[in-house]
Amino acid sequence: MRSWKRAAYGAGIIGAAVTAMAASLAPASAAPAWYTTYVSPHASAHHSGKSCATARFRSVQAAVNATAVGGTVIVCRGVYRESVTITKPLVVRGKRGAVINAKGLPYAIGLAHSYIEVRGLIVENATVNSKTGAPGDGILTAGYVRGKPVPGNHELIEDNFARNNQGAGIDLNSTSWSLASDNLTTGNGVGINLSNDLGKPDSHNLVEGNDTSHNPGGCGIALADHTGVGVYDNTIKDNLADDNGLGTPSRPSASSGSGVILAAAGKSGGVYNNLIEYNKMVGNGHGGVAMHAHLKGPRFSGNRIIGNAIGRNNLRTDYADLKTTGIYLGSVGKVTITVRGNLIYDNRIGIFAAGPVTVRFPLANRFRHVSRRFKHIPVYAG
Repeated sequence: MRSWKRAAYGAGIIGAAVTAMAASLAPASAAPAWYTTYVSPHASAHHSGKSCATARFRSVQAAVNATAVGGTVIVCRGVYRESVTITKPLVVRGKRGAVINAKGLPYAIGLAHSYIEVRGLIVENATVNSKTGAPGDGILTAGYVRGKPVPGNHELIEDNFARNNQGAGIDLNSTSWSLASDNLTTGNGVGINLSNDLGKPDSHNLVEGNDTSHNPGGCGIALADHTGVGVYDNTIKDNLADDNGLGTPSRPSASSGSGVILAAAGKSGGVYNNLIEYNKMVGNGHGGVAMHAHLKGPRFSGNRIIGNAIGRNNLRTDYADLKTTGIYLGSVGKVTITVRGNLIYDNRIGIFAAGPVTVRFPLANRFRHVSRRFKHIPVYAG
């Protein structure tokens, strides 16, 4: 990880943030005494707390609560059955084999403050609950504080393994200037989600170097505006997004999904000015990159799809597109989107556009074993 990325997106400036924030978080006399805490299933309150072998905390949440602003929580090998909410700038780092099992819980890790770093953890089995609003995420850039979700910015989520969560493996929700890098997400509803469910924009985030493959419930990476405040100026770069949205052997038709999707549900806001570059996408249920603009209100122009390697996709077929397709772009309103420098291969259709969609540079891509490079139909019906 380059130091400039850390400085720009979060963890490299935790120390600087601590000085500015500590006074507002708690009086000095109330601050926790620990700056490095260890968590282990074999911990004891009588231990010195200086290593995994002498850990004092058996609960990750207890260690988080006891650690001073700007401190580090080291999670030792073992399984921890809990949901952890972090409400101050901290580093939470997992040792090899450190697992947070959130079965029946809303998330494994919730980041309810800015400038938090989470690294090296296995997060699994978080459960969606439509009655309580539990998102079922592995790592969420928000957390429940006194029963209400509180989002954070400038988060760093790196080198984690998110598996079998009913929601997103990693949910960059209502956050800005956050970084998700070098994570593995598989078996989730969505691999990595960028959305704004908490009413704040999701913007200027970097999603880079992740493997977001084999998520049966939906897309590898989703950029979705659900509240009308926008998902914009994000960079999706150098990720692997293969074999998503194919369902499971027991429920093969339960869902579908793309490698990367751009979508909006309301009448305002939109998903715009995002950069999708140098990713690899093969074998997804819908297009390698797909856009669905169901209403005229949301803004979708300014997105750029550049330099990606997009193989055989659309295995479950998208609207009006019944053949394997690399990129699918559908909108009921006018949209201009740049598609250039991509390698699109092993598809019947390279780029499929539906509705008043202007594709800039559709033939300035490389096509191999593609029967029809560009197809456009005048109407998109969703």
